Amino acid sequence: MKLRLLAFSLLLAGLFSTSCLKENYSDCYNTYRLILSYYGAGDTEIFLQKINRVEMYVFDESGVCVSSGLLPDADVASRTTTLPPLKPGDYRIVCVGNTYDTGVENLSSKDYSKILFAANDYIEGKTVTGNDSLYYASVDYHIKEFSPMIYEETKTARFASSHYDILVEVVNAPANVGKHPKVELIGVSPQTDFENTAKGQASDYIMTTVHDGLKTTTARNNIMRHKNHQDVYLKVTGEDGSQVAMINFAEHLETYKEYIDPSKQECLIPFRIVFGTPDYPFEGGECLDITITLPEWFVENVKPEF
Repeated sequence: MKLRLLAFSLLLAGLFSTSCLKENYSDCYNTYRLILSYYGAGDTEIFLQKINRVEMYVFDESGVCVSSGLLPDADVASRTTTLPPLKPGDYRIVCVGNTYDTGVENLSSKDYSKILFAANDYIEGKTVTGNDSLYYASVDYHIKEFSPMIYEETKTARFASSHYDILVEVVNAPANVGKHPKVELIGVSPQTDFENTAKGQASDYIMTTVHDGLKTTTARNNIMRHKNHQDVYLKVTGEDGSQVAMINFAEHLETYKEYIDPSKQECLIPFRIVFGTPDYPFEGGECLDITITLPEWFVENVKPEF
């Protein structure tokens, strides 16, 4: 008798958990959930510190996108979302985080290497200043036939970074350079595919600059995680059109490899361009002495990423 009661209780639990109490289960679905997670390269959950918005794309086994949309804020805040009702089969779930000014192209291509996300300005053929602080996750899910005994299944979508954070400081600029020199990132990869690989025709970004009212001009934004550092440059041009600096990323990273590791999930690549020297600081006129280094605060605060 106890065994029968246990079996009956389990059956009821299965029925109620699927919210489907009837003999015809043709429009009934099991519950499949995703836990949204990001650890960086550490062992602490930091998803909510880094990601505030998530778009989710669901592809069937032939590569057709059968569902897409922005996750509700409540799902992002709880780091848990439920998949839409899906027919039995194999699916791939792709999530892209922080898509505030990011669009997706070629969604119907059925090829993840050809489905691309990029800045909306890039897609529209406009001048690009940078990218969102983007993150990517992909999960495979097998959807089973409905069964009242199957209550739910949960998998974890583990995000990875899709961007580098770039910071440029120009200090003590002479009059010909001005308070707002042109700061360009030359040869960057403008797109990332749905396998989280940066790609696309090499492009130039023009960063937005801010002057502090004293002696420092700052530009900061994100770019995609390109691999070809030797083909990417930081170019600074004065307000008078004169070239101030042309810095190769590969050389800069090699010089400061003790402080910058582009393999890290959270990677800030800073540049500090200083006119004059500590013994002879620039005070006016023209200055040919330029030092390219890192911000002091960055060197002092470098620590293993969390």
